[in-house]
Amino acid sequence: MRIQLNRVGQWILCGGLCVLLGACSTLGVSSHKKASRPSPNSANPSAANEDARPQTQAIQVSYRSSAQRNTVIDLPDAADYSVDKNRQRVDALEPAPIWTRTPEELAPSPYNTIQPPEPEAPDSSVQEVALPWIDDMSRESLKEAILKQLSVMEHADLTRRVRLGPRRVTRQHLVDTLHAFMDLVEQDISEEEFNRRLNEQFEVITAGYHRAGRPVVFTGYYTPIIPARREKSQNFIYPLYQKPEWYPETRAGLNPPGTPRLEPGYHLTQIRDRTLLTREDIDGGQALSNQQLELAWLQDDLERYFLHIQGSGYLAFPDGTLQAVQYMASNHFPYHSVGKQMLKDGVIKSAQGSMQGMKQYFRDHPEDIDKYLFRNNRYIFFQNSDSSPRGSGGAELVAGRSIATDKSLYPAGGLVFITVEKPILNDELEITGWQKVSRFVIDQDTGSAIKGPGRVDLYFGVGEPAGAAAGHYKRTGHMTYLLKK
Repeated sequence: MRIQLNRVGQWILCGGLCVLLGACSTLGVSSHKKASRPSPNSANPSAANEDARPQTQAIQVSYRSSAQRNTVIDLPDAADYSVDKNRQRVDALEPAPIWTRTPEELAPSPYNTIQPPEPEAPDSSVQEVALPWIDDMSRESLKEAILKQLSVMEHADLTRRVRLGPRRVTRQHLVDTLHAFMDLVEQDISEEEFNRRLNEQFEVITAGYHRAGRPVVFTGYYTPIIPARREKSQNFIYPLYQKPEWYPETRAGLNPPGTPRLEPGYHLTQIRDRTLLTREDIDGGQALSNQQLELAWLQDDLERYFLHIQGSGYLAFPDGTLQAVQYMASNHFPYHSVGKQMLKDGVIKSAQGSMQGMKQYFRDHPEDIDKYLFRNNRYIFFQNSDSSPRGSGGAELVAGRSIATDKSLYPAGGLVFITVEKPILNDELEITGWQKVSRFVIDQDTGSAIKGPGRVDLYFGVGEPAGAAAGHYKRTGHMTYLLKK
């Protein structure tokens, strides 16, 4: 979950969870004295005999805990959603028709300072063809994603206009689109009739750069399950912090559906101070230690860092408890890609520029962890949660059915059709190949690295299998929005 702030003191709407909220303007650096990072020998010796790291795969199928522990039950995992065996492979898909509008038809944008790109002239070589709407996942997961999105949107200001590529639409139009599509999905009709009615009742808006040779770039994100302890111990020495009360205010609070006069979803409040801490101040200088801010203690510094990148996750405790944690606030510094810096320095190759590749390098070269992680000044504070992972618009995410886009260009709640490849994993969670798929998804989230019309993040679900797929995922494909005529 992930946000972009224009200036100190401005009020903005934010995007929220799931992966990381976006980059803030660099506002300043504190003068805290730097100290060495904690070592295992500095931990509490009384907890030295604590149980070894639990197996996350076993925890994923055993969610036993009391409500008093704020435990999340029945996690949404990608494996839970059945695939339609008759629609797994799409050998050839025609491109959706290019959609253009004239400058006179574009309404001005009162909600953001980013101006619409200049409309490009229609490509006369592109024919208006009907897209074959083939979905490789189950209809149950599609209905679930739609209903979760509608439960949030129908309590919003439906008269508000939002960007959808080169045009503006009301949220009411998005809601009407989801209702009309849901009615069509629930009808017992043939695939041919479904395609015919869809092409008759909905208009298609192509996402991306609208240029030949510039497809949409897909990456993936997921919700990790990380071993944790409630107290510092010999092996669990890396704290997961809440935001200090004295820290400059930029809290992201969830306005639940039905809150009077408030938009549902996650929103930031105003920054009131310039006393900021960098990642090096916090993890290197231990600027927040001994302030009772620790939610939990983690065993692996890299897992903690990638939890910051994802923006939400689950902590697995030895008693079988799974505690959901989510973005609470940031330290107001912009996000800096560690992977890009490692590629630039030549320490990893482009083929290794994935989450797993970075982790392997750092395990082989632990002396470089601080060197690279501290280059990303952005730091995330967390809070406990009693819900499943949510997108920036407030709706719960559904594995394989939720995407994140640039919210200055595409709206939360948009109905989208994607054609792309998905990874095929073996029992060791290694990618053995790629398979072309197509499906309907719901635009529900945003991300600091998801900028521009040609970027999208696909949500893979919860746990290790989802992480194995998302961590290596970077493919090109096509993405189109649908609107009820």
